[in-house]
Amino acid sequence: MLTTEGRVTLVDGALAAAALLGLILNAAAGFWWADPAAGYVLVYYAVREAREIFVGDH
Repeated sequence: MLTTEGRVTLVDGALAAAALLGLILNAAAGFWWADPAAGYVLVYYAVREAREIFVGDH
């Protein structure tokens, strides 16, 4: 149980860092594509988690 919570916390931190990095690259360096790319990272993880919930580890 504790290792699962630790994994979730680590993944949440990584997703937050990806979103923040995308915003910083967009604002500071003018990389307009960085923010949407960070969004795709979030979508990929959400789809992966949803698939795991519905399909399971069969």
